[in-house]
Amino acid sequence: MSGFHNWLFEIAAKNHFLYIKRLSANDTGATGGHQVGLYIPSNIVEKLIPSINHTHELNPSVFLTAHVSSHERPDSEARAIYYNNRFFGGTRNEKRITRWGRGSPLQNPENTGALTLLAFNQDEQGGDCSGVDVWVCVSPDEEDVIESVMGEVIPGMLISGPASEILGGLTLHHVPVNHRYNIPNAWKQQFPSGSEIISYAAGHYAKHSDGPDEQLVDRRRIEYDIFLLVEELHVLDIIRKGFGSVDEFIALANSVSNRRKSRAGKSLELHLEHLFTEHGLRHFATQAVTEGNKKPDFLFPSAEAYHNVGFPEENLRMLAVKTTCKDRWRQILNEADKIRQIHLFTLQEGVSQAQYKEMREAGVRLVVPYSLHKKYPEAVRDELMTLRDFIVELIGLYAELP
Repeated sequence: MSGFHNWLFEIAAKNHFLYIKRLSANDTGATGGHQVGLYIPSNIVEKLIPSINHTHELNPSVFLTAHVSSHERPDSEARAIYYNNRFFGGTRNEKRITRWGRGSPLQNPENTGALTLLAFNQDEQGGDCSGVDVWVCVSPDEEDVIESVMGEVIPGMLISGPASEILGGLTLHHVPVNHRYNIPNAWKQQFPSGSEIISYAAGHYAKHSDGPDEQLVDRRRIEYDIFLLVEELHVLDIIRKGFGSVDEFIALANSVSNRRKSRAGKSLELHLEHLFTEHGLRHFATQAVTEGNKKPDFLFPSAEAYHNVGFPEENLRMLAVKTTCKDRWRQILNEADKIRQIHLFTLQEGVSQAQYKEMREAGVRLVVPYSLHKKYPEAVRDELMTLRDFIVELIGLYAELP
């Protein structure tokens, strides 16, 4: 871990621009399609490589040195290119950074879901950056270092900005704050609990969405928007006023970090609990105790049934909840000894076929919102469960229970 810490301190101290995301299956090539590498939004490429932002020639490009600090491999020459053939009779109009090099961890399917940081060394005169330093997290411990500072990095989230601000622990604007919500006055004085935010958010959910898969994705987005707004109200003025001492800064940074971690740990479970009830799945227990004082996220149909020697073991179910499942899925294997088929709900955007095979052989069945299925390798999509499928199956299984 010392190497990762040292790398973070180094890029925070220099004039680096950070781009952070979790690698999707499309990024790494795990979906099996022809890939050109990690997607970088056009506005970031434009900011870092301004010389290609023109239509005077077809597909202008420049090269920059790509160094990977997290893995031992030679540097490569990445290519920043503006595909602008829309202005030359074609249809394409996008900017990308490609050619990360053969064997790059950015294009290893086994790194699907890994938290990844790209540190671009900005030109102080506003010209093109000459290089990028890459760190692909190789363990949950490394990911925890980042998320303990800036909060949960969910699949699909793109974070960018000066490294010193992001790694300082108090940067608030990873995504634009939506100010359309008229939050309760009491929240301006005291930060609400996760349950309170979700209850308030219920009045803003999309009315046309009636399936649990669509509802979950929509509700998580709205709840997170509200959380960011409340956080801004509680922290922004303090940051603007500055700090009288290092201790004051650290105290606030720790408070923000702890709150973000607390929200990340409970938000998804709370949304699922609400959706189970709304869609007629009444028989479940949260944080029930099993062998060795283990506490699976959801146990079906109840804790009493699990501990009843007369209840058929084949009718017991467990659902673990992990925003991302790379490496972390092994943590759930021994949470309920009587259950052979473990269900795991995740928002991860794909897994490699090798990762999926290992999960399946360990008795893990993935439950994934329907909209994310296309991000998984085609060979495994038919074996994924939607949230709707999971709910319907369990309602039928426990239909005779009182």
